[in-house]
Amino acid sequence: MITSTNAAASERFLYIDFLRGLAAMLVIYQHTIEVAAKVPPELILNLAESAIANFFTKQIGIGEIGVCIFLMVSGFVVPFSLSTYRVAPVKTFVIHRFFRLYPAYWLSAILGLVFVYWRFGVSQGGKELDWTVFAINLTMFQAFFDVENIIGSYWTLSLELFFYLSCIYLFSFSKLNSLKSILLIMLLVMLLPRLVHRMADVSAYTANVLAYLRYTGYMFFGLLYREWLLDKNSTKAAKALLVLLLTYFQFVEREILTLDAIYLKTPVTQLIAIVIFVLMTSVLRVNVKLGNFLGKISYSMYLFHPVIFYPLYTYFWLNLSPEWQAHPHLFFVLASLLTIPFSYCSYRWLEQPSIAFGKKFTLRRHQTRMPPTTNMKAQT
Repeated sequence: MITSTNAAASERFLYIDFLRGLAAMLVIYQHTIEVAAKVPPELILNLAESAIANFFTKQIGIGEIGVCIFLMVSGFVVPFSLSTYRVAPVKTFVIHRFFRLYPAYWLSAILGLVFVYWRFGVSQGGKELDWTVFAINLTMFQAFFDVENIIGSYWTLSLELFFYLSCIYLFSFSKLNSLKSILLIMLLVMLLPRLVHRMADVSAYTANVLAYLRYTGYMFFGLLYREWLLDKNSTKAAKALLVLLLTYFQFVEREILTLDAIYLKTPVTQLIAIVIFVLMTSVLRVNVKLGNFLGKISYSMYLFHPVIFYPLYTYFWLNLSPEWQAHPHLFFVLASLLTIPFSYCSYRWLEQPSIAFGKKFTLRRHQTRMPPTTNMKAQT
């Protein structure tokens, strides 16, 4: 079972929040710069900014770094809560996760339907407005039903759900930190795309979803790494390292074996994410107010930044003079300055009340199931 002291949990929360905030900003940078850099041929971007944007978004893949950090943080944090619930841990975990994730996600899906899916898909003739697609998106399981995401960045949420289900399964058999069990799941994830492809014709979308499941290895690494970090046990360090190496190899097998510079982006990108995560959870435990604040609202930042920057780009940025549009980083700053307060409002008035309601709901369930201890004491 995973154990931890309250002091360690409190300290971890601070630097993990900073990591979340950092990851969110990296993802926002990637997406906003990609949009702002798509300018008409007659418009010339600022040369220095263009070089910087190209380096971070295309050569390094800074958004991929943010995603990998997010996933390792999830593995580091989320499974631990299963071991903290004394009554009906699995049901409590599911209820708490539901109220933690879904209310904000539903708002994002509604806004995404209007400002992203409809505005940039249906209105331009590339898609048809399908209410079935929207309804299935509300489940957050759309990736497993061969249904496209209303907002592209939702693809990581299916990984979260798969990881949660895996953790529930392992926890139910007291194998949450079992290396053998984790490796079996990783083996299944590795073989599943190949098996499905041989059994039937699959769409490109389904193939991508199955391929994305490889990322869950980083989440399992976060789980095992946390145990080593807290206990300083060399055996647990070996487990975490093995899972990390196997996960990394799944992504970089072709790149490493061919040694083709064209394909070296993925190995470098993911290695940077790993180094950042390990350093900032062991040696450089950054604790600054702004980073902690961004970490707390990072889920909303991830959900709502496309809802903010797509309309901003269409109705404001494209109407500016070419002199302004030549600076893509200005668009990133503007989108961030709008995303952060919107995300805070979502966190303050939607996420926090929903989380509190989930906790009260499970507390009431537990109280109704607890034996009448006071009466038993009186009888004795």
